[in-house]
Amino acid sequence: MPFWRRPSPEEVEQRRQQQQMAEESRQALEAGGLPLKAKQRLSEEMEAGHPLFTSDLSVNEFLLSRELGYQALSQVMGSSIYQVGWQYVRQYSWNTQAMELDTVSQAHQHAASLALRRLEQEATLLGAHGVIGVRFTRRSYEWGGSLLEYTAIGTAIKLPKLPTTAHPFLSDLSGQEFWTLLQAGYYPAGVVTGYCSYCVSLGSNLTQQIQGWWSGGSYNQEIQPFTQGLYTARHLAMNRAIDMARKQQALGIVGMHIENSRQISEYETEGGPMGRRNFMDLYVHFAVLGTSIIAVKKDHIITTPKAGLTLTDLRPGRYGQNKELTFRG
Repeated sequence: MPFWRRPSPEEVEQRRQQQQMAEESRQALEAGGLPLKAKQRLSEEMEAGHPLFTSDLSVNEFLLSRELGYQALSQVMGSSIYQVGWQYVRQYSWNTQAMELDTVSQAHQHAASLALRRLEQEATLLGAHGVIGVRFTRRSYEWGGSLLEYTAIGTAIKLPKLPTTAHPFLSDLSGQEFWTLLQAGYYPAGVVTGYCSYCVSLGSNLTQQIQGWWSGGSYNQEIQPFTQGLYTARHLAMNRAIDMARKQQALGIVGMHIENSRQISEYETEGGPMGRRNFMDLYVHFAVLGTSIIAVKKDHIITTPKAGLTLTDLRPGRYGQNKELTFRG
């Protein structure tokens, strides 16, 4: 708009409404909810009766869902971009020190919880019984070392002849796995997560013993504090996932995914009363994700698998794809 042209009353009102929506969306996100645009889109889908659905189901999963009678409603998403607060790590000590990086662990755990909560809210607005095929991703940014993003995407579904609940279930199981679970008499309770960032600083004394030629660096040896740190990080992450499953009154966790990354940091100091000192630290990041389940009937009848033989045709097709041929007995 040229600076000499005054806005019309309609344009002023439109701008005011946009600012109001932006403020309401900000307040909703601060409370762990959804922005207004997302709520409007889902409400429009609900009012229209889902004439056109979207999903991330494969063709086989979609056909299987149609055979069972449950309906794919829409693709739903929950996301959170989170800033990790400051965390002091280096100890500069003589002896070995180990500690959990509480600020980092809590940031990941809270960001994951926000993403899953928003995913559940979208499914609730659609009147869904649950979300299947949840894909949970985490990434960081090169331009923002203290930023991380959690995103959960899945397909909201309705089950035949069942009343809706206030809290739809979440499941990272595929369509085929979800069907098998129902056939066996079990039902998803929710997605559980656990995260732990842990640091082990060897200290200058043990670092010198390991790196020194005459004091141990010339032969094979286990760095036991590092091994113990890896086990501790796993224990803490698994316990957090188990605690979530207990709150959901689940009997177990299936389809668990484990992500484990490690980083060694070596550095040295010069000067001071003790002179030059070398240090070696291990950073462990342990994350787990799975679906907690409950039993819905006592007589668990599990379908006997049929014998089959799968062969792969290695000859490339027209577009370079390979064929998979299955023979069933």
